[in-house]
Amino acid sequence: MKKGFTLIELLVSVLIIGILSGIAIPNYIRSIERTRSTEAMEMIKSLNDSVYAYAAANGTCPATFKKLLVDVPGTMNNDRTQVTSNGFIYHLNKATNSPIPGTSCGGVVAERENRGYLLWNPYKIVNQTTKARTMACTATAADAIKLCEGFGVYTTSKPY
Repeated sequence: MKKGFTLIELLVSVLIIGILSGIAIPNYIRSIERTRSTEAMEMIKSLNDSVYAYAAANGTCPATFKKLLVDVPGTMNNDRTQVTSNGFIYHLNKATNSPIPGTSCGGVVAERENRGYLLWNPYKIVNQTTKARTMACTATAADAIKLCEGFGVYTTSKPY
């Protein structure tokens, strides 16, 4: 009797591996996207805190990322108002519909390259003296909307 696998056994094995890959790879990609988005949200919070500190100290909004205390890793554009980092483009003072409390400065907006969604930090009034920090995400593509909804921060409103 010969030892080995029949063609049917090999085909069944390849089919099972294909099915498992078809399920696992999309979940892996979604997991990576969620991680990158979470990093972007943390960066937005740090940048907005730095914009607030600059505005409180100088009485005006920072004109460039170079004026902030936070060092933003990535590639800065020529006028230093945008930084591209880890697949996001961070725009300074762009969230004009969501100014940073205590300033007239628009918050930072993170635009996901080639994914069709924006992240920003709209401050919500809790009571007359307190404003809570939240995150918001707006999207146009169905998969990006699902990502925003997964974070529980999807909105149809725009930051500017």
